[in-house]
Amino acid sequence: MGCRFKSGRQLGFVPREKSYSTGFQSPDITDGCCPYGSTQVPNGAEPIVLHRDAVSDGDYFMLGAAVSADMDLIGQLQPNTPTRFVKVEMDAALSARKDRSAMLDRIREATP
Repeated sequence: MGCRFKSGRQLGFVPREKSYSTGFQSPDITDGCCPYGSTQVPNGAEPIVLHRDAVSDGDYFMLGAAVSADMDLIGQLQPNTPTRFVKVEMDAALSARKDRSAMLDRIREATP
């Protein structure tokens, strides 16, 4: 469903009044979909990268999304592997996906 990363720095949240559109769990977060690779921070310190079998909606702060090229690697991480999240622009994400796809094509061609 997802990969939880421990020992992150605590994020700060600004308290807000509860509104009709925010659901029942948190007045700070509006319900919304959780795309493949989305990164939620339910307790403000331990990000969870949602994988292919993840939930379809959520009430947690979504920090961003992991690029699709990294999702297989995230799924194979061993426990306690030091990991860094780096902001990338869309062009870099699309380039990484293209490179990953080309590498997988080369592997497929090389295996009988």
